[in-house]
Amino acid sequence: MENAKGSAIQSMAAANYSPFVKVRSGACTLHVPSDLGHADFLKSLALGEAELGKRYTLERIGSASSSRVFRFRLKISGQDRRVYYKEYMDRSLGDALKHVVRASRARRAFRASMMLNRNGFQAPEIVALGEDRVLLWNRRCFLVTFEAVAALPLYSLLEEDSSILEVELLRRKRALIRTLGKTVGRLHAHGIVHGDLRPGNVLARWEQDHWSVCLLDNERTRKYPWVPPSLRRKNLVQIGMLRTGVSHTDRLRFWRAYLTECPSLYPKRKQWAKRVHTRTVERLKKD
Repeated sequence: MENAKGSAIQSMAAANYSPFVKVRSGACTLHVPSDLGHADFLKSLALGEAELGKRYTLERIGSASSSRVFRFRLKISGQDRRVYYKEYMDRSLGDALKHVVRASRARRAFRASMMLNRNGFQAPEIVALGEDRVLLWNRRCFLVTFEAVAALPLYSLLEEDSSILEVELLRRKRALIRTLGKTVGRLHAHGIVHGDLRPGNVLARWEQDHWSVCLLDNERTRKYPWVPPSLRRKNLVQIGMLRTGVSHTDRLRFWRAYLTECPSLYPKRKQWAKRVHTRTVERLKKD
């Protein structure tokens, strides 16, 4: 592992990743924050899961078959931080061949997270992007992120029955629904479509008197000159995939908050609401 004085460390400013530097270790290239340090940790990352397991207690986290996710603790800047290591697996031979000519899934997730940050949205703080290549063949790619402290998935925050909530908790729940509507509306107003906006990929944290929202699984998140109607509807259906805890009135709260950020839809708001509702019901029946 070469240190920051070596020629292997290069600025990523040309690719709009100015806070990051590139570190090469064997066939593996890491992109890490310039002030991260932790040479031993980076060397373990470059060598792979087995080496990480020797230094840290890895906890396997459930994920799709197309990825492997582990959680462990890393001491950094005097603090014990929890981090997530996500390795992206090739879903098929065709998928592997695609990455000869296009960016890896980890790099696409990295770029999307940076894009979200630049546009005022929150994504998990990145510790490292890693790619292990031999010539053009991508053998391994992964992303390491810090845990979003004190943030919980929407499922756990919204699916509780509103009728049994105390007044203050009910007020916060309604505030979260409005914040969520405004957040999705702002995404679309910026031309951004999230790749998979199901509630499990959205975290929220109560900060004194307001909610803060963090978006996960950004591999397929894209910014367009304008949002195609089919993708707008897809996101709106995805975020509505909650079976319990959300009433019809709650869905109206979300929709009204969304429209404040996307006023161009207001003249056709009823048609849009009907299409989204119909498709959401169909998805919930299938799932």
